[in-house]
Amino acid sequence: MKRMLTALMGALPLLAAAQPLDFLHWWTSGSEAQTLAELRQTARAAGVPWQESPVAGAVNANTLLKTRFLSGHPPALAQIDKAVAVWGEAVPLADLSEVAQGWRQVLPPVIAAELQYQGRTVAVPINVHRLNTLWCNLALLQRHGLEVPRTWEAFFAAGDRLKAAGVIPLAIGGSVGQKFSVFADVVLGQGGPQFFRRALVHGDAALLAGPEMLQMLRDFKRVKAYTDAGQAGRDWSVATALVIQGRAAMQLTGDWANGEFLKAGRVAGRDYDCTPAPGHGALHYFEFDRILFFKPASAQQADDQQRLAAALMQPADSTRFARVKGGIPVRVDADLAGFNACARRSHQDFRAGSADGSLTLALGAQLPEATHGAYRDVISAFWASDKMTAEQAQQRLLRASRVID
Repeated sequence: MKRMLTALMGALPLLAAAQPLDFLHWWTSGSEAQTLAELRQTARAAGVPWQESPVAGAVNANTLLKTRFLSGHPPALAQIDKAVAVWGEAVPLADLSEVAQGWRQVLPPVIAAELQYQGRTVAVPINVHRLNTLWCNLALLQRHGLEVPRTWEAFFAAGDRLKAAGVIPLAIGGSVGQKFSVFADVVLGQGGPQFFRRALVHGDAALLAGPEMLQMLRDFKRVKAYTDAGQAGRDWSVATALVIQGRAAMQLTGDWANGEFLKAGRVAGRDYDCTPAPGHGALHYFEFDRILFFKPASAQQADDQQRLAAALMQPADSTRFARVKGGIPVRVDADLAGFNACARRSHQDFRAGSADGSLTLALGAQLPEATHGAYRDVISAFWASDKMTAEQAQQRLLRASRVID
């Protein structure tokens, strides 16, 4: 991506001055729409002109973002799911350093670092999302005499019981990201954070080609037997709705699902459970929502960006975004009043992981875009194929680790 954009950025026409801050994003579910309403309110209260460009799905949004830069009509802001360097190496970014003074004192170090490009603050964090959560419909599990599975073997045993009873054990959607998230859960749950980093982040060939990874791939593919045929084209929020409605028992996804349960009026601990994925214990695998600010088209737009960045980081606003969307606040001084048991557990485990070094950042934020994409392609193909063996997938995964941008 960066080569194509870098080559063509020089040909872009000058952007028009005085225009609203156009925010490109993929927040299109019910709870995400509520978060957008809060962002909109914050922008307007700060006197910042605001408009939105929604796109369904992160992949589609990233594609449109590239297209808009190449056509000379970039947005002022965009939701991103990759390291800021991926964009910073390709297109001009804003400099929020002046307004960001003091942010390091109120943000976890791992998050503060991810907002930087070449020594400048270029993005604003919105909230932290735990990725490794097993969401369960408690009434459905109890009806079948089951407890929330804490290990993969317990998960498979529960899946067999539910499947025999005509219940979808695991709700999942059609995107590559949802399958890749399950793969990450298996590797983290069976190998732990150090194995995960050495194998997938650092591309340790011995681990990628070893017997542990082979078994992880087999168990990942085994999960598919507990999903349903209707997953093709299904959005993650539709999969969450299956759990809420009692049509499926479980879902492995991020804690944005918490926002959907809350919107449906469900109570954590009574109607649903939000345990870390099997084998994870208190391990916190996370990403965080952030808004990247691109180089302003005028002095007025630069001023609008600065005012918006300052407003988004105000304690009350930052906390409100997280409560609505289902994650936890980015600020270490956040007041957790009004957050449910799922968010409080996530917050506790996030702080513990920060202290003991087990906190694990999402692969997409640690890997070059090409490597991450190659991994996802292998896992997606392995999930979809009835013929590819775990051994073949393992060899492809090893080759994917050598792909660089």
